[in-house]
Amino acid sequence: MKSIFTGVLLLWGSLFFCTGAAAQYVTSGTVVDQQTRQPLVGAVVAASSATAATTDKDGRFQLSSTEEVRTVKVQYLGYVAQDVTIKNNNSGALTIALAPSNTGLSEVQVVGYATEKKLLETPVALSVVTEKDLQRNNTIFLQNTLNQVPGVRMNVRSAASQSNLVIRGIGSTYGRFSIRGIKLYQNGIPLSEADGTTSLDDLDYTTLGRIDVIKGPASSIYGATLGGVVSFQTRKATPGTSLHLGTVVGKYGLFRTNTGIGIGTDKVNLLVNYGHQETRGFRADHSNSRKDFVTVAGDFYVSEKQTVSVLGTYTNQHDNYAGELDSTDFFTNYTKLAQAYKDKDVGVDAEITRLGLTHTYRFTGNFVNTTSLFMGSTYSLSPSEPSFTHTQRSKRGVRSVFTYAPQLGSVQTRFALGTEYLANQDNNKRYGITALGAPTALSADQEIRSTQLNTFAQAEASITEHTTLTVGASYNVVTYDIQDLLFRADPKLSLTGYRQFKPTWTPRVALIHTFNEQFSVFAQYSTGFSPPISSQISLSTGQINPDLKPESNDNFELGSRGSLLGNKLNYDVTGYWMKVKNGLVSQTNANKVTYFVNSGASEYKGVEVALSGNLVEAEKAGVLTQVRPFVSYTYTDAEFKSYQLAANDYSGKRVPGTFKNLFTGGLDVETKFGLYLNLTSQYTDKTPMSDSNNRYAASYWLLNSKVGVRGKVAGHLGYDVFAGLDNLTDERYAVSIALNQATPVKAPTFYNPGIPRNWYSGATLNYTF
Repeated sequence: MKSIFTGVLLLWGSLFFCTGAAAQYVTSGTVVDQQTRQPLVGAVVAASSATAATTDKDGRFQLSSTEEVRTVKVQYLGYVAQDVTIKNNNSGALTIALAPSNTGLSEVQVVGYATEKKLLETPVALSVVTEKDLQRNNTIFLQNTLNQVPGVRMNVRSAASQSNLVIRGIGSTYGRFSIRGIKLYQNGIPLSEADGTTSLDDLDYTTLGRIDVIKGPASSIYGATLGGVVSFQTRKATPGTSLHLGTVVGKYGLFRTNTGIGIGTDKVNLLVNYGHQETRGFRADHSNSRKDFVTVAGDFYVSEKQTVSVLGTYTNQHDNYAGELDSTDFFTNYTKLAQAYKDKDVGVDAEITRLGLTHTYRFTGNFVNTTSLFMGSTYSLSPSEPSFTHTQRSKRGVRSVFTYAPQLGSVQTRFALGTEYLANQDNNKRYGITALGAPTALSADQEIRSTQLNTFAQAEASITEHTTLTVGASYNVVTYDIQDLLFRADPKLSLTGYRQFKPTWTPRVALIHTFNEQFSVFAQYSTGFSPPISSQISLSTGQINPDLKPESNDNFELGSRGSLLGNKLNYDVTGYWMKVKNGLVSQTNANKVTYFVNSGASEYKGVEVALSGNLVEAEKAGVLTQVRPFVSYTYTDAEFKSYQLAANDYSGKRVPGTFKNLFTGGLDVETKFGLYLNLTSQYTDKTPMSDSNNRYAASYWLLNSKVGVRGKVAGHLGYDVFAGLDNLTDERYAVSIALNQATPVKAPTFYNPGIPRNWYSGATLNYTF
């Protein structure tokens, strides 16, 4: 009887054990940065029916629960917390991608200088602009966001085109029609051309999800740069399949629509977007802009070893320009246009296409290659002063980087070896132009071939547990081949020419030390160079100027970043000293022809400071979930040290177009009901308008605001309804300056007026299936 009773107990015990075992559910996955796909170490993953787990060194986690897990909450300092719905718990390991927040940015992963580390551990002056930063302004006008970055000033010459970007004072003297001395990328694909110019007119700002700004020369990795590098990343699709619709309307005929489709899974992240944008501008009837954008950006995770990324953009633009005003009109008739610009219909019609394919292959866990192939084409017609220009431009290139990160004994190392090749072929036809803007006889027909080759190497080693040393250098070659296709009876008048600048070495050394994972201190010496672009090396006759030299600079930095007061306050501060040799300065003669000269040596000294923090602790959040004040300040002292032009000695004068003081302050408030408020104040100091410093453009304050409500309905429909008011005080200011204008009998035209007080409103809807 006893043996029977014992058998029954064993049977019931076995059944109970089996039942308990069957009730155990395991949820596993990996947490990564949304943009870089780098693992996030120490992220907390929690579910109501399981003990919270922390991700390991590879970003992996595992949850065990007695109930099937339907949702998990993922949190990581510096990133937006995310609630993830698990549709099928048996489908395999999850990949959860977190988007950076605009607080705690020291913990955000960056890829500047091929280090793939947290910002806290990166020895360079680098600022991260997150998607939340972009959303706090009108995303159509990127300058409102980029001007919050210390050391950076972006100006837009007309309604929505002809952007100029200045970093640490570099870029101010290059001209008004494109960005020079600064290199720009989108999803790792160069936006800059082989001749050193970049236009942002074809970039759809509303599709951006992140911007990394490297301040100072970055030639050791990116080639011909003097002022810095800006890396744009397109927005990532949300998990699932989603449909995105958005509309913005505003003053001065502003109208923008977006229609997009997103697919976000463990195997693919794809965004397809069409946008239409137009505005009539505020200056009479010749400052209108119309653009159509198509963007296709996708990452395909073929396997654990391979990722294939694609980028395709198409832009069709029509922009009219209103021109600069003289001081009398600027102060008395702010919205007036330059009549000659209207009479000649000055502006541009263009179609721009860019294509890029990137393949990442992980040979092992610490040996990776990323190779990008890219091409582009531009077709444009541009009535302008003093000619009518027809341009066809084609571009092609490759960028390939190998990284190897072995553990050598007790020393963690990382090596990078790569190359970037850019080639352009431009066919430029210039015609005379009548007073009514019609082309006349052909005055120039040139084929310009530009090439830029950059080969670089970098080594990084952890010389102690918390100290890392980085050394690197690049070898750079820039070539221009200009063919004059116009028949000339006298061969001596031919504009054909060839110039290869002397190959340039650009070294870099950096050292960083972290303290208790809370803050770090770094020091850096870096160099850069920037050759004259193809149009700058040409004299007013079109012939090549053999005397114009490339710019170069030496840059010393000392900086620190981190968090204080228990992660409530985040700071980033950098001091720098930079010497620029053979700086290029634009001059404009009485016929409105711009030409360039070397200015000798210039010295740039400055301090960049950024402070921000969330006054609401996550654990104690009530109605208010965020109260975030922030401040950024830039001090720049840019001075000619040796610069003599003809009989004029400008040594000791400030570099024109530079600002001694820039300030941005703001406040972001968010509630648990989805209501939010963004306030921004920006101060721009006065700037000299000529080498002689005899005239200055006045300083000004801009006050911007935005209010809205965002949230979700039934877990599928996301919405954001908003309205904004920019330039609240209706400030009259010069958004860009035409530097070094000649002073004939007629008053020089320096000023491009900035947009007066204006409003906008809109809504975005995102439905996830």
